[in-house]
Amino acid sequence: MGIREDVRYGARMLVKGPGFTLVAVITLALGIGATTAIFSVVNAVLLRPLPFPEPERLATVWNIDRQEGGGEMAMTWPDFADMRAQNQSFAALAAFDERDLTLTGVGEAARLRGAVVSSDLFPLLGVAPQVGRFFTADEEQPGARAVILSHGLWRNRFGADAQVVGRAVAINEQSYSVVGVMPASFAFPIGAEPAEMWISVAAEAEGRTPRTQQRGNHFLEVIGRLKPGVTLGQAQAEVGQIAAALGKQYPETNGEFGARAVPYFDRVVGDTRPALLLLLGAVGFVLLISCANVANLLLARAAGRQREVAIRAALGADRARVVRQLLTESLLLGLVGGAAGLLLAVWGSEALLALVPGRLPRAAEAALDGRVLGFTLAASLLTGILFGLAPALQASKPDLTAALKEGGRSVGAGRRASRTRGALIVAQVATAFVLLVGAGLLVNSLLRLQRIEPGFDPERMLSFRVSLPPAKYSEPQQIESFYQGLLTRVGALPGVTAVSATSALPLSGQNSVVGFAVEGVPTPPQTPFPHTSGLRVVRPGYFGTMGIRLLQGRDFDARDTLRSTPVTIINEALARRHFRNQNPIGRRINPSFGVDDRGILFREIIGVVGDVRHSSLREEAGPESYVAHAQAPFNTITVVARAGNDPRALTAAVRGEVRTLDPDLPVFAVRTLEEYLATAVAQPRFGALLLSIFAGVALLLTAVGLYGVISYGVEQRRHEIGVRMALGARARDVLGLVMRQGVALAAAGIGLGLVAAAALTRVMASFLFGVGATDPATFALIALLLGLVALAASYVPALRAARVDPLDALRDQ
Repeated sequence: MGIREDVRYGARMLVKGPGFTLVAVITLALGIGATTAIFSVVNAVLLRPLPFPEPERLATVWNIDRQEGGGEMAMTWPDFADMRAQNQSFAALAAFDERDLTLTGVGEAARLRGAVVSSDLFPLLGVAPQVGRFFTADEEQPGARAVILSHGLWRNRFGADAQVVGRAVAINEQSYSVVGVMPASFAFPIGAEPAEMWISVAAEAEGRTPRTQQRGNHFLEVIGRLKPGVTLGQAQAEVGQIAAALGKQYPETNGEFGARAVPYFDRVVGDTRPALLLLLGAVGFVLLISCANVANLLLARAAGRQREVAIRAALGADRARVVRQLLTESLLLGLVGGAAGLLLAVWGSEALLALVPGRLPRAAEAALDGRVLGFTLAASLLTGILFGLAPALQASKPDLTAALKEGGRSVGAGRRASRTRGALIVAQVATAFVLLVGAGLLVNSLLRLQRIEPGFDPERMLSFRVSLPPAKYSEPQQIESFYQGLLTRVGALPGVTAVSATSALPLSGQNSVVGFAVEGVPTPPQTPFPHTSGLRVVRPGYFGTMGIRLLQGRDFDARDTLRSTPVTIINEALARRHFRNQNPIGRRINPSFGVDDRGILFREIIGVVGDVRHSSLREEAGPESYVAHAQAPFNTITVVARAGNDPRALTAAVRGEVRTLDPDLPVFAVRTLEEYLATAVAQPRFGALLLSIFAGVALLLTAVGLYGVISYGVEQRRHEIGVRMALGARARDVLGLVMRQGVALAAAGIGLGLVAAAALTRVMASFLFGVGATDPATFALIALLLGLVALAASYVPALRAARVDPLDALRDQ
């Protein structure tokens, strides 16, 4: 009998037992489907190569700030230009800066995601334009404004016009010439929100103080392609040497900065790798529990096939032949469960993508491709072997004499099978305990994170951004007049109770950091700005509108104009660090940025406000300084308005007010502050939710498995129970006897799970907030929960055992 005959026989046996087959397939489908769905996301984010030729040769070059513990930061254009000219490790280096750009004159004005790039970028990436050409080196020079369109923008806004090259378009109220269109498959920078257009760096080379000449203005990301045969370590050593030389040449701006080269893939993936691998490991535990459940089903089924196996052995089939037949049936069951799991994964992947936080890179690329299908096939075959091997070995060694007797039982085989089933249940309980503890820790952490006071009141707050193009609003008076008029109009809308504006909202991902010195405190000559703080430019009334406490001094008001005394407001953290036991009001600091021809100015501290968690709810507030918008007239600001009712109802009205003032200005990033808070906890919520779902499935499968084992044990011990009751045992004695079996198995599993969880949950420490990886309360609560589930799963079969009729039990035997 060959493999084909084994498959046919195995298929007939599965069809003959439809109830068993259905339960086993559903159990496997849950495990394999969930694992496949998670793997599809892991594959898209971590395993699929970047869509560029030889992506392993791409690297990101960062500046590192030695003052801030070696943290990575953007590079300046002069430093990039020096690095590009002096290095010997990279075949090419390119720079880019992601930003929002306003497109007008092509339908309704729109704010689009874009990037300013150097001319080397597209050749470095190795992707040719579909239409037109790349940027040239000349287009990095002042006056040579050029733009390359994404395929989607070209199709949606320009009607896929093949003659678009050479067409003039208005970007930020400046004329740019279209030189190319990228293919539909091209996306760069790779992230949650890819660019829709790329403009040359020429505009950065223009103006009174071009950014391309500012060695202290860190705004560029740098990407390079390694030369063939050059390792990343060699490139790392070289960029470090170049940065050290620049530090000696320009000590005031570069003295504290080094450089680091890392794989570009690491830049794309960011800090998502540990979280995704944690979820993949968790869902793998669910798959193992599914395997244990099916193995228990097969062990129970094998007990009923002892006579069949004994007959086969008596007719000459050796043990290996029997094991092969039984494993073939298990593999068939695994493949059917895998097919069902694949269908479940199709639905599960869509549901998973709906839950994925928007910042997870490349998650939208998740699909059931060849690698995912191969993974599902491998998982199906492996699970078939895992859950089938132990039952096959048990069933292939029957007691021929006992098994061939009519109604005979193989006592030794039954005991071996019982021990195996018990061991599987202990393993299931232990695995479920680990998953439940992990989920409990994440949920506990999430609840603590959500209780963090952000430092502002997010209720009924609408925010939206407006950006004035410098070509049209070049004078501070124009900027001040526009925003004063806009805030007056928005403040007059029905339902608006307060309105103001800021350069960067808390938890929005926008951040500006400046150096500063404290007047009267000596500073080293080579570091004129030895301290750092976040910088926010705000309109009067911002703190009251946001619900930020004013602790000392006054708010900004009409007295604070461009030519009046330069002033600033600081937060508690800055006051504690630099003015401990002193009154900071009246003291002066000099944030390292200039507004006009006066350059960097010392600013008088006029107020102290409460700390606000700008970067993350996890991080304590750092030093922050606030500057009046009239004294630092930024073109792009975020308007915040507090409403009496639903803030979203104001959206159409605020768009109308902006359109009235300037029809070419788009309103963008319209969100409530509660949405920003939700985004701040989106990733921990995603992890906690998925792990809780997996733990819930594991708990359900474990309860079903425990119920099945206890039920089967009751059936096997039916004669023994009848004898006990005939000899005077009461129903409650039998009830206790059976329940003790279930509780003993659960207790052993919980004990093993405690040890495993104490070891494994330590890898979760970086995901937790305000709770330890071995939190005693969480461990105790999960142990209690599993104990109660074990009691519930044991109670029904125990109750059935207590109701056994002794005469019927003895007659059956």
